[in-house]
Amino acid sequence: MNQVEDRFNVESDSKYQILRPFSCNIVKTVMSAELQSAMCSAFQQHSDDPNPVSEHEDNSYGLAGNMHKEFIFSADTIGDKTPLLTGCLTDLASQLYHSSINTEWQYKRDIVTPLHREMIEENLKSVNLNVNIYDVWGGISVAGDFNPPHTHSRMMSGVGYFRLPDDIEQEWLAEDHDPSAGMLNFWDGRSQSLSLAQFRVKPKVGDIYIFPAWLNHSVHPFRSTGERWSFSFNCTVMNMNNDVVLTDEQKTKLRNENAS
Repeated sequence: MNQVEDRFNVESDSKYQILRPFSCNIVKTVMSAELQSAMCSAFQQHSDDPNPVSEHEDNSYGLAGNMHKEFIFSADTIGDKTPLLTGCLTDLASQLYHSSINTEWQYKRDIVTPLHREMIEENLKSVNLNVNIYDVWGGISVAGDFNPPHTHSRMMSGVGYFRLPDDIEQEWLAEDHDPSAGMLNFWDGRSQSLSLAQFRVKPKVGDIYIFPAWLNHSVHPFRSTGERWSFSFNCTVMNMNNDVVLTDEQKTKLRNENAS
């Protein structure tokens, strides 16, 4: 799948949760019921098929994971529901970009000159984001499957959940004080006092996360019966206008002010 969409004047939205356990933002939201239904239909077909994934759909050799089935999503996988998927991913990527840029700016705005601040905040009012969705793939996991620590290509990556193993809640309760079965784990930096080096996510049907592609992550194996259905994606985001970077014209204006 290779899909390009635009978003203008992105604003903060309460349905997106901004998580910041490390130096970068992670954004979480819940997919619409209609999108979940369409995606589940595609997963069900692969789950019901006793045969291996066909060669043109098989994505296992291009990925780090050790899963029962890993298959490529094309523009035809969910047919006329594809705009629901691309719209969801575009909005999610836009929120990660928007929140990250604004987080960066909040730490800079009080150390620049008033004119510099005025120009950047004017830039931030006219965002024009171009989102390119490059790769989307599904994964069906069974007991013992896992994903070793890895990163992704492109700029941003994400994961969403559509089914969990039958007894996973009981498995979590049966584990000791620090459950991990089937959970997504993010890693950033070394373990140090007063600093979080790992952040564990308990998967929930309908939840979707997006994060910088360079952020190391892994998935623990589980023991429960049944399947876990999840999908992942890679994308890039480019602001066609300026944001926290000054244009040449703005730099000249700032230089002239400083020289006066």
